[in-house]
Amino acid sequence: MAAPLRAEVLKCFRCLHRTRTILFKNDPTAMDAARLKINSEFRKYQRISNQETIAELIKLGNQAEEILRTSVIQAAPVAENTFRLHITKDTFMYNNTPYRG
Repeated sequence: MAAPLRAEVLKCFRCLHRTRTILFKNDPTAMDAARLKINSEFRKYQRISNQETIAELIKLGNQAEEILRTSVIQAAPVAENTFRLHITKDTFMYNNTPYRG
């Protein structure tokens, strides 16, 4: 694998893990499950040598990171039928929701 392509793969890997730690903060079960999934997906494709295929997989990984960062919201139960949402500045509806707190 060419050095610039390898650097892009590592950048995507780190970015996914960084997003995972921010997104699932205070939820060790979800954090571990996401870590295992990210690592297994990268391990599954580690033998790919076609540069076009690698570039497509990097693009797919970056899209997955963007979807996680902008669309997934962590909810924690506070009381019966009441949840506290962890909404970040990157969450898609952050500026449109009147329930920020």
